[in-house]
Amino acid sequence: MKLGNVGKRVAMATEPGKLVFGLMMLIHWILGWFVMSVVVFLRRNFGERYLSWVNILFGMTAIGFFTGIGNILFSMGNSHLSYTIEIAYYGVVGLSVFHRVVIWRKNKTGQMWHSYNPGESLIRIPGLSQEAIAKWVEPGVLFALAYVANLYHDTPLRIWLLIGAFSVLVHEHVSYHMQRQSFLDMRDVLIESRNWSGVMAGKPVQQTQGYTIARSNLELLERTPEMKDAFQSLPDDVKAILDKEVAA
Repeated sequence: MKLGNVGKRVAMATEPGKLVFGLMMLIHWILGWFVMSVVVFLRRNFGERYLSWVNILFGMTAIGFFTGIGNILFSMGNSHLSYTIEIAYYGVVGLSVFHRVVIWRKNKTGQMWHSYNPGESLIRIPGLSQEAIAKWVEPGVLFALAYVANLYHDTPLRIWLLIGAFSVLVHEHVSYHMQRQSFLDMRDVLIESRNWSGVMAGKPVQQTQGYTIARSNLELLERTPEMKDAFQSLPDDVKAILDKEVAA
């Protein structure tokens, strides 16, 4: 059951639903700005379109707010402005240029690299995959740094790190979820193509890798000779693929 897709369609059929969905997309977009402002410190070997100049500009805008107006607003009550957030800003600029030079060198030497690669984490923990590190460890590191910034009463740096940590947490979970959905779609297509004829022949679900068709639809096929004739007219090599049974 695709309850998420159905829910989205129901929501998009109403004006309030469209407004809420649009607001969610806006929030996710802005969180992406903060992702770009922190990942340059945490990762390397980015893809060209993931770390594009436009995305870098968004990242600089996110931290730039806390360096400028945000620094003044959030430093009220302190004897001085936050200098660490300014250092972090220049760090974003410098590291972004460095990563872009790495991308340029890859292109110059003909090294093929996926343009949407989100980068390899600099954090290495034995037994943990890159997925686990991106989902949990990197946000945890940023939350820990925000806690340290709070101990030194550095409010601009603390808030930037907190939003950055939350942004990475949300963004990575959404990204890996979408990637898994795409993979499952491709796997389902493979299962359906390999077990189509078996399902048509009425084989049990244990022999069709979980692929089923309602009995009423099979009866409809029986009453529609044209569809059966279309299958019978397929080339033998195509039939062989459709008839292939995959061992459990």
